Amino acid sequence: MTSDIKKVDVLISGGGPVGLYFALRMKVNGHTFRIVDIKDEATNETRATSFSARTMEVLQNQKLAHYILQESQVLQGTQIFANGKFRGQVNMDGDTSFQQITSIAQRETEKIFARLLGEENIDRHTELVSYQQHDGGIEATVKDLHTGKNETIHARYIVGADGTHSAVRKLADDWTFEGYSLSTRFAIGDVAIEGKDAHQIPRTRGTIFINGSGIGGFIPIEEEMKDGNFFYRFLCTLSRYELDANSTGDPTHGIDHNDKSVTVEQVQTLMNDGMHPLDLKIKATRHLSIFRINSRKANGFRRNRAFLIGDAAHCHSPFGGQGLNLGIQDADNLSWKLSMVLNGYSSDPERLLNSYTVEREPLVDATMKGTGSGTKTSVMFSSLIAFISPILLSFDFIMRPVVTSTMQLNTRIPSESTLLFQKPTKNSDGLIAPGDFMRETVSLRKRIIDDQILERKTLHDILQNETSQYTVLWISTRPSSDPPCEWTRDFWNKYHDSRYVSSSSSTVVRPMIIESSVHTTQCKVPSYVDLSSTNNKKGNVKQMFWAEEQWNVQNSLTKRIGLDKHVGTKPETPAAIIIVRPDLYVAYSNLVKSPADIDNAFEFLASYF
Repeated sequence: MTSDIKKVDVLISGGGPVGLYFALRMKVNGHTFRIVDIKDEATNETRATSFSARTMEVLQNQKLAHYILQESQVLQGTQIFANGKFRGQVNMDGDTSFQQITSIAQRETEKIFARLLGEENIDRHTELVSYQQHDGGIEATVKDLHTGKNETIHARYIVGADGTHSAVRKLADDWTFEGYSLSTRFAIGDVAIEGKDAHQIPRTRGTIFINGSGIGGFIPIEEEMKDGNFFYRFLCTLSRYELDANSTGDPTHGIDHNDKSVTVEQVQTLMNDGMHPLDLKIKATRHLSIFRINSRKANGFRRNRAFLIGDAAHCHSPFGGQGLNLGIQDADNLSWKLSMVLNGYSSDPERLLNSYTVEREPLVDATMKGTGSGTKTSVMFSSLIAFISPILLSFDFIMRPVVTSTMQLNTRIPSESTLLFQKPTKNSDGLIAPGDFMRETVSLRKRIIDDQILERKTLHDILQNETSQYTVLWISTRPSSDPPCEWTRDFWNKYHDSRYVSSSSSTVVRPMIIESSVHTTQCKVPSYVDLSSTNNKKGNVKQMFWAEEQWNVQNSLTKRIGLDKHVGTKPETPAAIIIVRPDLYVAYSNLVKSPADIDNAFEFLASYF
């Protein structure tokens, strides 16, 4: 028996952190959705534990980072033991506001996202039975596993966030999940430790141990309030590196709940062997299991109105803690694009939606290659690595790429993306490049002041972007001896020119004018601004005008975009236009030496909407 047909914008299969985050983005942007999750309840396990610096920047952009930080353990980096001896440490230093590993149990991440979303919006113990695509959307059948009742859902799109055994992927005949499996087994679980050397396993750093038998480690997670035990995620190799001869079969990636072979005594032995001669004893354990590794990827992440994100699209070794981070960033990339299409803002929906695979697949490929080779090397050559680890740790040029990769600070949008400005000119010389991440800056001062305090915000504070907007930055930094830039008025007027920014697309395109503070001669609404315009209400306009107090300090906006190289040039310092996407990556950058350069920027933007 089938109930009445329900209609939503997006049907999401999978109620893990990636699916919940995607649903949050849909909710904030005003779209209707359903989440169906085959699991009976949210996980009560630790599972994925680490958020990278880039993922925390992504979450901060959506005003979510503080929820994670409230429940997390902030780690400074990692310490290394080789053959039982301390060899050194690696610090999570880098160009980011989150110079840390953010450690949090997956069950806590799911609780946070589910609470913000509303647990009533998640259909637990519900199976996606089938779906068919048609011109107007998809028609799916889902089954309540408690009652056995089927329901038909019409959605404009379907998103698979349902893991390596994704129903969304498997129900499509032409979607494959190719790659390999390892027969290598890993012991995994949560342990609380005691003993006279327990203090050498800090709560502020991860600990890696390497010896001839393999590699393992401890990741600090949390203190359990009911008994005061502090738990670490423990992971250690149980066998040598070996490919599974049956790699073409069904994925075996992740925790194997059917294998109960790992015992407390076995974990104690692994700990003794890995950390000898330190005296460490297991005080308590949780969730001891076997972990298996697969490295697989779907052949494309889109099939018309169906998309894959997270482990449904790709899985790989947990080496470096990249899996959950890739999934969250998949969801972030797809969500704002799908929202623009659902709202009818895109002039070319196919180009916008196709860019999801184009932009994410190269990043996934690089991660799979790196984590795969890292796992193979560390397991097969653990004796050699243990011997040379002091040398490796002593050279910053060796360790720095490892740190930035772990923090994902070098992540950028691939240059082949059709959403990036593809025609660099001499006017783009030295500027931040399309595809680069717009990093955080020192504070800017709000220009338009009423009877309020003198307000200062960083660029990321200003850009926080729940509603998926493009931001067109006009930066006209110049020496105090020069007059104000004469083209600022032209920029403002061209933004209001319907040839470039229509009334509908103005809701997702916002201008921001940043001038040197010495050239903002009045802290009022500029005379060229028409406050009677619908988009120019004073409350909105106040967020569009900012002053840079010092351009020649580290991490100033002027230096971040590369304009500092041109300040003071003759005959006149140029301005710059930087178009920042909703995900904080740069879509366009160019110097402005004439009003025609402003036209070029808005013509590029108009190609989207």
